[in-house]
Amino acid sequence: MASEPLDFVADAAPRPRDGGDAIPLTAVTVVAFIGRTERGPLNEPVPVGSYGEFRRIFGGHCAYSFVSFAVEQFFDNGGEVAVVVRVANRATRALLALPAGEGVLRLQARHPGSREFLRVSIDYDRVEERPHRFNLVVQRLSRPGSHLIEDQELFEALSMEPEDDRFVVDALQDSELIRLVGPLPSLRPDATRPARPGEPIPYVDMGAPGTDGEELTDYDIIGSNSEGTGLFALDRCVDIDYVCIPLPPGQELGTTSFVAATRYCERRRALLIWDPPWSWHSPESALLSIRSSGRVSSNAVTYFPRLRSRSEFNRYPAGLPACGAVAGILASCERRGIWHGLLAEDAVLKGNLAPFAQLSERQVAMLNRAGVNAFVRVPSGAELRGNVTFAGPTAVASLWQSLSARRLAAFILRSIERHTLWVFEAARTADLATTLERRVWIFLSRLQQRGALAGKNADQAFFVRAGAVQPEGTDCAVKLRVGFALKRPNEFLVY
Repeated sequence: MASEPLDFVADAAPRPRDGGDAIPLTAVTVVAFIGRTERGPLNEPVPVGSYGEFRRIFGGHCAYSFVSFAVEQFFDNGGEVAVVVRVANRATRALLALPAGEGVLRLQARHPGSREFLRVSIDYDRVEERPHRFNLVVQRLSRPGSHLIEDQELFEALSMEPEDDRFVVDALQDSELIRLVGPLPSLRPDATRPARPGEPIPYVDMGAPGTDGEELTDYDIIGSNSEGTGLFALDRCVDIDYVCIPLPPGQELGTTSFVAATRYCERRRALLIWDPPWSWHSPESALLSIRSSGRVSSNAVTYFPRLRSRSEFNRYPAGLPACGAVAGILASCERRGIWHGLLAEDAVLKGNLAPFAQLSERQVAMLNRAGVNAFVRVPSGAELRGNVTFAGPTAVASLWQSLSARRLAAFILRSIERHTLWVFEAARTADLATTLERRVWIFLSRLQQRGALAGKNADQAFFVRAGAVQPEGTDCAVKLRVGFALKRPNEFLVY
């Protein structure tokens, strides 16, 4: 549902006459990470439930990206579900060429990158008498010449005949490691036979390795709406709560990507967790940058300072971006219910990380007023303080500088939008509007009872009105109007 212009009004909440299905009060927080990785599918939103799963699909730490570090921080700090979108700039795929009589069967790595160490073998076991059939084994190694196999695929009884149900073109469409490229040879590929009987079957290695491409531009991050790339790959995800674009080592992302990401998050009722520029060396430089750049948004969250690894203090002289740690802290907090806000016990930094710089209480207060959350060293380690969006210094008195308010409003609207989709499939009966109103009323009432909304009773905390418009016979369209108070009773945000 599209939201109407937001305003503040005083109104009353009509009570429904009967019960209905409950809209859930909690949901798993889903965080998207966009950037370069060692390997993996391009421009596809891939859900992962652990850092180990991320490593299996996308590889580990690399010199040109902090995405892997951000995902690791996320799970170390309590995150549960991440969605990873790998993007690249002119990365190429590894190539393999298999002799096939006088021709060549050409294969290509399914995904681009220099870490796709593939090899293949061909044999005719159990298909010797069938001249168009062959077996194909594909392996991914941890490194060239290694005996450690990270992944393997076996395709038996493939055929070079298009009418065959094991036609090689169709069968390899399901491969996660390779794909065909170029025209097919007329004959099946030659068997990779050992030099002497009894020796292991040899493998054909890559003829040309893949490459990781160049540094990302804003346009690689933003992607294409029509093609579903970059940010817009997330359109294929039902739920997104936060978006992280980990800042690459020594590289800045421009205002273009910041504006595009915050606008995308606004449409999806999500928040961008933005890594600050590398030029933020001190609280003073951060405040000066905020005033001069004008790069602020209530749809974004940021922090200072960056983090460092306690065990590898000198490895990253400028520190590590912390968007993953911030996302993990917020996701951990929201498991108990988003209405609890960001409590001190939830904001403790985990994962062998520490703030890169020590801040005074005065500096923390200055940063918070400017819309910057602060990592602060405490006797038990470190914690995140502020609970503010990146709305900027002029938004100190605004409701939307409160991170808790922005998160709660987004959660309420997403929940109502998602859990009222049944209306479009429901029979257009006379009581449809009443049923819709009742279910939304119950959801908001349960939130009010848990202290999520301002007001001692439902009438002060929210209202729900649903009514039929443009009746046509027995069918009708339904319009839903919702208001809820986040700051003061009877002061409603209306959608």
